Amino acid sequence: MSAFRASDEERERVVDSLRADLLAGRLTVDEYEERISRAYRAATRAQLDELAVDLPRERVPAPPPRRRPIVGKRPFSVRIESQEPPAVVITEAMRTIGPHLLRSGYSMDRPAENQLVFTRRRRPAWTILVAIFLFPFGLLALMHHPRESQVFVNAISVGERRTLVDVVGVAPAGVRRALLELER
Repeated sequence: MSAFRASDEERERVVDSLRADLLAGRLTVDEYEERISRAYRAATRAQLDELAVDLPRERVPAPPPRRRPIVGKRPFSVRIESQEPPAVVITEAMRTIGPHLLRSGYSMDRPAENQLVFTRRRRPAWTILVAIFLFPFGLLALMHHPRESQVFVNAISVGERRTLVDVVGVAPAGVRRALLELER
């Protein structure tokens, strides 16, 4: 472990790597939030190294942002920088992407002042068909866990008048269009 001072670029690299681990399912939202908060407070490279000690060593950096087709539900990861405080950014996210997600069947939860979690649970069609055609034994198919899609919005203050907002998840085209508007 290194006692050398960490640079802003090194902190950003670690946060990008942690975002990839969140998308891969290696971290929960709470773990991700706690680790990126620690990353931005880290003064040394050793403190940054500690954040990924339990994660696979073959660090795959998060893919560079690219413009994908807007149609359909797709996974995405967006980082937006704002000069507004986290509470204002979260309110703006609720105003711009919230309605699209709510119309698409997502429910909203606000686990912390600087976080939003949108969740959509859908039961696979096969479970319903099996329940109908193989009644009453088909009712067991309904015990199959519904598929879950989530969108996480996390705003972190990283300095005076500087807030970083990470939005990751799987969402319909309207949400991704709204995010493109927020990026501008």
